[in-house]
Amino acid sequence: MSWFASDAGMVRKLIVKDWQVYQKQLAVYLAAMLFALGLIGMGTPWMASAGALLLLVLLVVVGSFAIESSVMTERKQQTVPFVMSLPVTPMDFYWGKLLANLVIYLAPFLLVTGGLLALILTTPSPDGAVTWVVVIATFMLVIFCVSLCVAIALDSEGWNTFTMLALMTLIGPFIYWVSRLDGIAPYLKTDDMVWSAPVVGLLGAELAVIAITIFVTSWVHSRKSSFL
Repeated sequence: MSWFASDAGMVRKLIVKDWQVYQKQLAVYLAAMLFALGLIGMGTPWMASAGALLLLVLLVVVGSFAIESSVMTERKQQTVPFVMSLPVTPMDFYWGKLLANLVIYLAPFLLVTGGLLALILTTPSPDGAVTWVVVIATFMLVIFCVSLCVAIALDSEGWNTFTMLALMTLIGPFIYWVSRLDGIAPYLKTDDMVWSAPVVGLLGAELAVIAITIFVTSWVHSRKSSFL
């Protein structure tokens, strides 16, 4: 079977369907993220720390919510038989779910990342933190993409939950490690935005993980002749 969707129009309808279902909840998350960015913009250390922590939590929660609601809950409600009655192939369903969840997640992700970068570049905050933010934001995207692909590929709530929790536990250690990375740590409190070899290599590795995960999941679904 082809790795690509057979009906782009049907994939688009699946994306729109998921977006319409979750857009109200997403609006609440976006409002909370704007509030958190406002806390950071106040400039005081306590407010900035509270805002940054809130943003991190919200990014994790919105990603988990999208996966739980769009993939795992639909399985519990046994909507697959209904989908099977539609003129849709397993690859149409796969790409519909993958792209719909990416659209849902990228809205808050881009708001948070763009908002943080704008605050850094338009306030007295050290510009050297730009690379730090980009690396950590990309890592959050990696966690979401891997969790999403595993949820789509595995029909096991236990393994899906374990994967999400395991990846979430890596966030703290990763931030600690990146904050002390040779290519980032020396410039965090300066106005020098240095895209050193370690930073570029790390970003490349993060993007490679996303690409490989999607590639493997696509290959698994391309071998299915049915939804079962």
